[in-house]
Amino acid sequence: MENAKRSPIRPIATPRNNVGQTIGVEAGVLRHFLGVIAHNLTILSINHLSLHEMPNDNKIQAPDLVRIKHPSMASLPSFPGIGTLRLEPDSPKHSPASLSTDKSPSISYPRSRTFIQSDSKFESLRSLNFQESLSVINDGSKIDTSCYVPLLQECIENNSFSGARVLHSHIIKTGTHRDVFVMTFLVNVYAKCAAMECARKVFDSLPRRNVVAWTTLMTGYVHDDQPDAAISVFQKMLEFGSFPTNYTLGIALNACSAIGSLELGKQIHAYSIKYRIDHDTSVGNSLCSLYSKCASLGSAIKAFLRVEEKNVITWTAVISACADNSKAVKGLRFFIEMLADNVEPNEFTLTSVLSMCCTMLSLSFGAQVHCLSIKLGYETNLRIRNSIMYLYLRCGWFVEAVRLFNGMEDMSLVTMNSIIAGYGEMMELAKDDLSAYHNGTEALNIFSKLNNSGFKPDLYTFSSILTICSKMFALEQGEQIHAQTLKTGYLSDMIVGTALVNMYNKCGSIERASKAFREMSARTLISWTSMIAAFAQNGQTQQALQLFDDMRLIGVRPNQVTFVGVLSACARAGMVNEALGYFETMQKDYKIKPVMDHYSCLIDMFVRMGSLDEAFNLIKKMDFPPNESIWSLLLSGCRRDGNNELGFYAAEKLLELKPKDAETCLLLLNIYESAERWEDVSKVRELMKEKRLEKLTDWSFMSFHDKVYSFNPNERQAYGAEMYELLDELVDKAKSVVGYESLESSTLHGEEVQHSEKLAVAFGLLKIPDAAPLRIIKNIGMCNGCHSFMKAISSLNAREIIIRDSKQLHKFVNGKCSCGDYGGLL
Repeated sequence: MENAKRSPIRPIATPRNNVGQTIGVEAGVLRHFLGVIAHNLTILSINHLSLHEMPNDNKIQAPDLVRIKHPSMASLPSFPGIGTLRLEPDSPKHSPASLSTDKSPSISYPRSRTFIQSDSKFESLRSLNFQESLSVINDGSKIDTSCYVPLLQECIENNSFSGARVLHSHIIKTGTHRDVFVMTFLVNVYAKCAAMECARKVFDSLPRRNVVAWTTLMTGYVHDDQPDAAISVFQKMLEFGSFPTNYTLGIALNACSAIGSLELGKQIHAYSIKYRIDHDTSVGNSLCSLYSKCASLGSAIKAFLRVEEKNVITWTAVISACADNSKAVKGLRFFIEMLADNVEPNEFTLTSVLSMCCTMLSLSFGAQVHCLSIKLGYETNLRIRNSIMYLYLRCGWFVEAVRLFNGMEDMSLVTMNSIIAGYGEMMELAKDDLSAYHNGTEALNIFSKLNNSGFKPDLYTFSSILTICSKMFALEQGEQIHAQTLKTGYLSDMIVGTALVNMYNKCGSIERASKAFREMSARTLISWTSMIAAFAQNGQTQQALQLFDDMRLIGVRPNQVTFVGVLSACARAGMVNEALGYFETMQKDYKIKPVMDHYSCLIDMFVRMGSLDEAFNLIKKMDFPPNESIWSLLLSGCRRDGNNELGFYAAEKLLELKPKDAETCLLLLNIYESAERWEDVSKVRELMKEKRLEKLTDWSFMSFHDKVYSFNPNERQAYGAEMYELLDELVDKAKSVVGYESLESSTLHGEEVQHSEKLAVAFGLLKIPDAAPLRIIKNIGMCNGCHSFMKAISSLNAREIIIRDSKQLHKFVNGKCSCGDYGGLL
């Protein structure tokens, strides 16, 4: 790994007596580091070492280390093994009674034992709160050193940097700064308040430093995202001859994890093995985390197995390691072993397990974890509820996911993002377009609720909601979200920018999609590919190919999807030589193996050119069986060119792949009827009866002023006489246009009625202002007659009409369609 190879720290100068000087590290510091921590130590092979295999006389006795037992923690922090230090007193001035015996990570002292000196004018601070106590001692009166401890602890609990400064000033005024225990405690206070400069100054002023002081400063640097500085302090500590504890080594290993330094972590591992503390819980947890983050799962598991006293943090560390390294099955096995070992999981254990259930799409196991979380009292835990809801969404259990969401009293931005993305998934799996549109509307409502509840949407929110707008054909809402991304500054994000390009493209506004692409400050391969595909879908072949050349010119390497867009652009323009050239370049220069979509583009091109034999020969040369898209393309070409023999063959193959698809069966029915093959007509009708396939339900949808209007030819009375009068008038005008093909020539929908998209167009011309394009969603493919009608109306009324049917997007402008007049055949 690159991160593991880089030096974790800066060059170091020759060590000075003053610890306060800036500490750096040379390129050869690792060898020096080994010399300090493992003098005369034979280089150990960590993956194969076993202390039990060493002769007794060769075992190295550890020095008298200050053993600090790793505190039992209720949850897994960012760095396993890191907690608040238990500071041990060095000075006999402090009474043991003033120290808490609580084993919690925080330092706690009984407030009732807070007394000032007996000769002071104050007898007790018992009844005073924190601020009042600060005011009392602000006059400079000298107090017993034991009084500082609970006040400093209050600073930690209140995260009061100002209070720490007041106490620090008083300590200096009264001369208590010579007390090592109090000043070490002050280092801890400043570190917990994220004031590392002050913590370092106090540390540098210490008359002497014990292991607690060194470890406190290291912990502060790790928590302040300065792992390099923590490593430097650790090295300096060893140079000064101070022996680290097991807890110190855990902090150092966490710093190695943060900078991805596997080599340095292995050296610390060797040190822990030398002094026989690698079995310690704190050290083992940190080692497991280090190896996991450096993608060495095997070493992480070995470190886990060496731990003698495994607590919930230990088990959670190895389970998370499996999750982070894509070994979900192994992680779930460790979870089962953990339960068998009677170790109760915490919220971080459960969220890691639920994430692995999402990876495996294991709904049954996840549901059992949900029950366990309720049994353990985590029913209202927001992190766990978010994880459960996301699992149910991923596995398609939408009803239960929505129930969980509606039952939440407290929500986070993660909650909102998950349910919005979930509704996007529900749109994909909806049984019909009306249900999909309903799910999209719910997502928009939740987005509105998010904005009104005080949450600030992030890049994941915007990318999800823009994707939903693209699926809904909701350009108006998409434009409003575009404005919000501009206002909040997320427009510059590549993920949001790419989602915006896709939204405008799928809503039929290629001009705005191109503008959004040009305004992106940085572009990824996905951004380039999206824009190339957008140009191709809108029939702008030259722009697509030019953009492809620009992408390669700046050094962006195309992938499989990029070449799909390029080949599609060539296919729509009939550029056979160019398409075959790009197809060869893809394989030879970029070593990309053709997939189904690449062949689909080439077959589409041959069919458009009328070269059905070439298309069929290409199908036979494919390394995998053709899918329904391939046979649909060939069948449409055969219908257009009258090649019945090849068309019947393609129809039979298509029926084998989609025997339960009503649209496919009706297409075959029309083909057989036109060829007067009545025996085949009977077979298809019998198949439809056997599969209980009914006549296609023809629906179209249009959004206007935040309302959704649906159109069905069978509900004539719902739209009023005015709309039908206009539609009859439009049909009469269309017949006068040269090239208009009437409905009677195509009966794909089973009967000769005014199809739903015509009703939607008539409604749009009546209700929507002249300047606005008409945007319509249709649940099935558009027939030739309606396609020809839309071309005529776009020319007669000078109106842009955009229709997205089940096959593709049609953009009618001035009598032409972006599909190249080929979409009505699919």
